[in-house]
Amino acid sequence: MGGPTDELTLTIMRSLEIDWQWVKHFDPTDVTGIAEARSAGRRAGRAMGLKIVTFASDPAKREDGRVVVIVAVNQPASDPEDEKRMEDRSRLIVDQMLKRPGDSPISGP
Repeated sequence: MGGPTDELTLTIMRSLEIDWQWVKHFDPTDVTGIAEARSAGRRAGRAMGLKIVTFASDPAKREDGRVVVIVAVNQPASDPEDEKRMEDRSRLIVDQMLKRPGDSPISGP
C-alpha cells in the first residue's frame, strides 16, 4: 500500500509526527498555496490514521496581514508513548511561553 508522495504532505506528516501540528504563514493573495496546504494536511492525517483539523486565519485580524495555516491533530492515536511525548512537548511549549512573554509557538514569519 503506497502512501503520499508529494513533498508538502510528507513535510506535514513529519511535523505532525514530532509536534502534532504544522504551521505556515502565507501571503493572503496565495489562495492556491493556502488551499494546497490545507489539502495536504488532510492527506497527511489520513495517511497517518489521525483526525486532523485545518485552520486558516483571517489576514484582516493580524498585524502583518498574513494568513496563518495550521494543521493540527484533533484526536491523537491511543499510543501511550505518543501521548507521553506530546504531554512533555506541551509542557515545554507552555514553559517557553511563560519565560518569554509575547512569544508564541505559532508566531513567526
